[in-house]
Amino acid sequence: MLARAELTNEYYVTRAFDLGAHGYLLKSAQTAELVHGITTVAVGRPFLCSAIGMALLGRLKAAATPSPAAQASLGLSKREMEVLVLVAQGLTNAEIALKLFTSKRTIETHRQNIIAKTQAKNTAALIKLAASQGLLPE
Repeated sequence: MLARAELTNEYYVTRAFDLGAHGYLLKSAQTAELVHGITTVAVGRPFLCSAIGMALLGRLKAAATPSPAAQASLGLSKREMEVLVLVAQGLTNAEIALKLFTSKRTIETHRQNIIAKTQAKNTAALIKLAASQGLLPE
């Protein structure tokens, strides 16, 4: 079953899948996407149109980015917030440096600055503080 609707509301998308739909398209989907959706569902794979996929991705990205007010509450820069989130994900300094296209030493400096600004005793205390302030994505 392939549901086709105009609304992009995630409630309707999840409801359709809960009721047995294997794919979801908007009425505004182009013919090529419609054909691709039908063939994808026909071979037993789930399908979600690109417009809804991009909208959901945007919402996930927005949810993963702490608000400027939350960042300001601890006085962290945007880069320090990026480092903090990656530290909370369990990445090492070297892994963070690769991901952010910078040096390991720069990441070490950011971590030291973050700990100094937050007055956390160690990384575990830092992550606990950040989580309690709502600074980390869920």
